[in-house]
Amino acid sequence: MSTSRPTDLAGERLVRKTPNHILPLDQSDQDYIRAGLEAVQAAFGISALPDVPIALMPGRTLMRLLVDLRSQLRPRTPEQTAAWGRLAGAILVLDTAGEFATQHSQAEARRHAVEQDDLED
Repeated sequence: MSTSRPTDLAGERLVRKTPNHILPLDQSDQDYIRAGLEAVQAAFGISALPDVPIALMPGRTLMRLLVDLRSQLRPRTPEQTAAWGRLAGAILVLDTAGEFATQHSQAEARRHAVEQDDLED
């Protein structure tokens, strides 16, 4: 019998709602996410940083990395607990950026539709 972990539905929802294109993250947001991954790498002794610069990663790919790390790691020391907690902050930063990008895209589509309607009148 397999002892696989149950699916993290909240994490899966975050991944699926994150746009699957490069998000315009501020440098400070990129630095925050990178620092969280570096903390995980140092505390857990694993490779957590992606091979691709964060600025070039599609949002959904980056969210998948963060969510998977957070669900798979089990902190055992105070240092690991702090690093694991930083992943939650990185997830929130990325989720906010993804939500902003989605809202901006929808607003642009609405504006374009209104302009098209005005041209047709």
